[in-house]
Amino acid sequence: MVDRHAKEAAVEDGPVVYDKIPKEVIVTREKDHGLHMWEQQWMDTGKGAVTKAFFPSVRKRVTQKIPIFSELTTMLRGHGNIKSYLYRLGLTDKPMCPCEEEQTVDHLIFKCKKLSNQRKEMIRQIKNTGGNWPAIGLQLACNE
Repeated sequence: MVDRHAKEAAVEDGPVVYDKIPKEVIVTREKDHGLHMWEQQWMDTGKGAVTKAFFPSVRKRVTQKIPIFSELTTMLRGHGNIKSYLYRLGLTDKPMCPCEEEQTVDHLIFKCKKLSNQRKEMIRQIKNTGGNWPAIGLQLACNE
């Protein structure tokens, strides 16, 4: 029987039968499908505007190696100890920064007078690595 199958396989005109798909192919297809669905949900939602400014693409974000720590997460999500967020939740009387402007993520990164020294250092590092200022959110988060 084995000889018969070998002879049939050796015949050029015989049917080619593939009845097994390698596991790696299935895993890759499922990952791609999952990323596609996640990307579509990300694009369709009206939520996460601050995070979308930093990461407009799910597929691109999952390939980035970014160290995660609480201050970064606060900035990327627009949540946490940011006065405008705390004010929206009713946890503080006013959304104002100590510099007397509304405290938002954009304010802290681009405008806050109290953070001018840190901003100068950030701008210096961005320019030293070939980046431009003002940088967009994606460039700030992904070092692009």
